[in-house]
Parts: sequence; C-alpha cells; structure tokens
Amino acid sequence: MVPDGAFSDDFNTVAEAGSLDVETAKRAGSTGITPPATRVQLREDRPFTPPHVNPIPEIPEPGLYNAARYSVRFMRARFQRRGAIKTLQNEIKQDTDALDQVLGALGRVARSARVDGRVFSAENTAINAAEERMGVLGKEHGDVDGRKAEENSRFVDVERERNEKLAEAERMVDEVGKELAQLEAQRRAMRDKRKELERRQRAYLKSAQDNDKQAGSAQMGDSRGELRRSAEQYRKEAAALEPDRQEVDRRLAGLERPIGEATAKLDAAKAELDAAKRSLSDAREGHNHRLAELDAEQKRKLREIGQAEAEVARRLVTLGTLVNLNRIDDVQFAELYQRIDRLRSAITSRTTEIEKLTAEREAYDRGTLVRGGATIGGAIVLLIALIVILRAIL
Repeated sequence: MVPDGAFSDDFNTVAEAGSLDVETAKRAGSTGITPPATRVQLREDRPFTPPHVNPIPEIPEPGLYNAARYSVRFMRARFQRRGAIKTLQNEIKQDTDALDQVLGALGRVARSARVDGRVFSAENTAINAAEERMGVLGKEHGDVDGRKAEENSRFVDVERERNEKLAEAERMVDEVGKELAQLEAQRRAMRDKRKELERRQRAYLKSAQDNDKQAGSAQMGDSRGELRRSAEQYRKEAAALEPDRQEVDRRLAGLERPIGEATAKLDAAKAELDAAKRSLSDAREGHNHRLAELDAEQKRKLREIGQAEAEVARRLVTLGTLVNLNRIDDVQFAELYQRIDRLRSAITSRTTEIEKLTAEREAYDRGTLVRGGATIGGAIVLLIALIVILRAIL
C-alpha cells in the first residue's frame, strides 16, 4: 500500500505556482530582469520493494497426498501473486501520475527559465496561445458576471414599478367594488320598498273590490252605503301610496346610470389588474429567462476555461518531456531530472516484477494440480458423508 501523502509533496505548490512562474517570466521579459531560479522542494521517492510471496512449490513425487499438498500450496501462492500484481499495478498508476506531475513541474520551471529552441518552440507557442485564451475567457466570464449584476439591478427597479402598478390596480378594484356594492345595496333597498308599496296598494284595492261586491249583494240602506264608502276609502289610501311608489321608481331609474358607470369602471379596473399581473409575470419570466441564458453562457465560459487549463497542463507535461529528452545542463533542473529517473526506474522495476509474478502464476503442473484438486474434493465428500452417517446413527 502507498502511505498517505506519498505524492502530496511540493508538486502541489509547484502546480499552484505555475501561473505565477509564467507571469514572472513575462514580467522578466518586459523589464529585462532575470528572475532567480525556481526552487522545487521534493521528497525522496518510495523505493521499490519486491512483494513478499510464498515460492511456487516444486512438482512433488507421485502420490495423492503429495498432489493435494501441492495444490494447496500452489493455490495459496497463486492468490498471493494475484494480490501482489494488483498492488503493483496501483503503485505503477500512482508513479505514472507522479511522473506526469514532475514533468508538468519541469515544464513550468522551463517556462519560468524561458527555455527556448526549435524543439520547444511549438509547445511554448501553443501554451502562450492557451494562456492568452484563458485571459480572454476570464475577462468574458467577468463581463457575464457584470451583466448578471446589471440584470438583477434592473429587474429590482422593474419589479418594484410593476408591483406598485399592481397594488394601485388592486386598490382601484377594491374602491370601485365597494362603490358598486353600495349602489347595488341602495337599489335592493328601493326595490324592496317598491315591492312593499305595491303589496299595500294591491291589498287596498282588493279590499275595495271586496267591499264593492258586498255592497252589490247587500240590501239598500245604511249597510250598503257604508260598504261603498269603505271601498272608496281603500281606493283613496291606495292612490295616496302612488306618489311614494313613483318616487321610488324615479330613484331606481336614477340609480341605473351610476350603477352602470360603476360596473364599467369595475370591469376596466379588473382588466387593468389582470394586465398588471400579466406584466409582472412577464417581467419575472423574462428575468428568469435572461438569467438562465447568462448562466448557460457563464458555464460555457467556465467549461472553455477548464479546457484551456487542461490544455496548458497537458502541454506543460509535453514540454517537460521534451526538456527531459533534451536535457539542459542547469542546476534548477537537476533535482527534477533525478526525480524523473527515480520514478521511471520504479515503474520499470514494478513492471518487470509484474511480468515475473504473472509467469510464476502460470508455472504449474496441470496433472498434479488436477489430481490434488480431485483428492481434496473426494476427501471433503467423504467427510460430509461420514458426518451424515454419524448423525443418522446417533
């Protein structure tokens, strides 16, 4: 197993300082001052230690016991080698990742040292282009942030204005509704009063008709005259109510116009309220849509920045590889060269060990292994049969 932190050394510092090294090199080129050599602190690499596994057993003498013993020992050694190969493969992957980090660090140091030449010009040009693209994308990303802030600020003003219009429309609907309710209440009261007057008139007229009928069937005399006078009195009382009924009708007719106007005003206020609600909803929907577009653009810029950063990292590894292949005699590269050599040596040693363990896994006598497996299987079957017989007897 690889101990925690085996590769979490100063490469991370180098990786984080890579952009600073590039900026330092640019400033040095513009001012003519050569920066000091970059110091990369590295820990000693974990030395390769062959895994401890049991040796592959020799082919035994003939015999079932020897074959069974050989099978057990070989399978144990085979499983040990499988685990060791898996561990070595993981270590090779870690060493390869560490080698990429060292090559990237070497590329950064080469950039800070302004290493140039025909071999390195293509990668240096590509890295410069990627870094310029990162700068442009970073500025565009910042512009998107500014546009989002401007959109949010503008929407706050628009939303406040639309909310004020909505509140005013709601207030108008409430006021006109109350006015219409009062007018309708007055109309209902007038109608109720007219109904009451008409009921009383009908009652007087009916009483008058009844008295007239009684007078027609009554004998001549005081009784008949009294009935006629009573009928006439009822008609007078019904006629006395007619001015009040006409006044009620006049007032009802007078209420129709303000009620119609109030109804029209209420319809207009409700239409204005609906328009204010739609306007506010449209503003919010448009704001959310614009924010979604800006977020999508921002994510696209971040994705492009990430791609540019990945390209710079890859090209730094390639540049480091070129520097390692065309080793420049410079003290600031010596420590990285040593680390690269140690890692490559470790990878080669582990790869050779994997090939050796793989070959040993396949070095077995098939016949002996089959006889041993059959012997062990037969022994297990006999043991199970014996246990079943003993349980049946007991």
